[in-house]
Amino acid sequence: MAQQIKKGQAIKKKGIGAWKEKMGLNPKEGEIVKVSNANKVQEWILMPKAFQDATKLPGIPQSTVISVIGHSNVGKSTLINHAIVSAQKQGLIPVIIDTENSFSFQYAINMGFEAEPIYGDVEIEDVDEETGEISVHTENRITHWDGNFIYFNNAILCEQFGDMDYSSGSKTKTKRKTAVIEDVAMCINTILDAQENGDIDQGLLFVWDSIGSIGSYKEYKAGKIGNAMWSAASISQAFNNIVNDRIPASRKVTSPYSNTLLYINKVWMNNTLNPTGPAVMETKGGKSMKYATRMEILMGGQLTAGIKRLTATSKGLNYSYAIQTKIKILKNHLDAPHNVCYEDNLIACDKGFIGVDELDTYKKEHISSILKELNNLGKEKSISVEAKDVEFTESEVEDY
Repeated sequence: MAQQIKKGQAIKKKGIGAWKEKMGLNPKEGEIVKVSNANKVQEWILMPKAFQDATKLPGIPQSTVISVIGHSNVGKSTLINHAIVSAQKQGLIPVIIDTENSFSFQYAINMGFEAEPIYGDVEIEDVDEETGEISVHTENRITHWDGNFIYFNNAILCEQFGDMDYSSGSKTKTKRKTAVIEDVAMCINTILDAQENGDIDQGLLFVWDSIGSIGSYKEYKAGKIGNAMWSAASISQAFNNIVNDRIPASRKVTSPYSNTLLYINKVWMNNTLNPTGPAVMETKGGKSMKYATRMEILMGGQLTAGIKRLTATSKGLNYSYAIQTKIKILKNHLDAPHNVCYEDNLIACDKGFIGVDELDTYKKEHISSILKELNNLGKEKSISVEAKDVEFTESEVEDY
């Protein structure tokens, strides 16, 4: 029977608010909020003026997953080095996962990275060219670098996680000498666990260079490194919780730290989709990471490298001192007003990114270091170069 409503009597509804209160979805007055659905104001790892002018963004967005793609030698390493330097200056801990084994501490230091060389005695083998006899002597060399950062290469990953059998979840008696995709995920999760447990009390910037540089545990066990489908499946499984939960969860106002994942993704040119037309740029590692990525940055061109090599020449000597490259935001899922996609040119040099309009000033200010490199090249031929002898040229680089 329908309820009879008297004139002037409103229908009293419980509404969704009562149910939310019953379920504990809304905090009670005076209660300390532990779980929130509200995000922090967007935080940034600040990038140099040339990056900001080209992208119309302050830098790398924190608490997100960001990919950097592009062909070889187009400025990808310069970009991540800028992020590492800036993160360190802003009080974050850069976590460098170098599965390319190509990270240059000296290049990063030239850009402002703070790292202290640690020296130790190293045994060096000498081979007599005539007899073939091997002798060993000891030299004091830089054995590693220390500072407010964490560094992993393949050897360190194997030392830390090489006894993991990822097919069973158990540990083996011996350690692998081959790093695998799952080691990278284990590394990130271990450091995030340490942060949650209070052993690390700073925000984190994870930088992985790069997807496509190592294979999966399944590939390692089968002795078939290079199986793209197995690698993609491993990335999807091993990184799912990291990219879809642990990193984005640090955007919430209740998270005491902001954690970011910035990774380089190798590319390849796929000509099977359109055999009669131009090849299409594809990224390694399948689609799962790509879908979880909130921002994708392209360095250089898509079909080709699309850069200009800037060269100082004199008396038959050539020194490439910089490149002019392109930067383009291909994907941007940030909130407005930062959800913009711009592109422009910039210069990548030994000091990092500068604007194209700053190039002439750079050449004047760094002519002494350019002369030094040219004269080093001319030593064997007894060629000496002065500033008046130097000509600056540029050449298109289209291959990749």
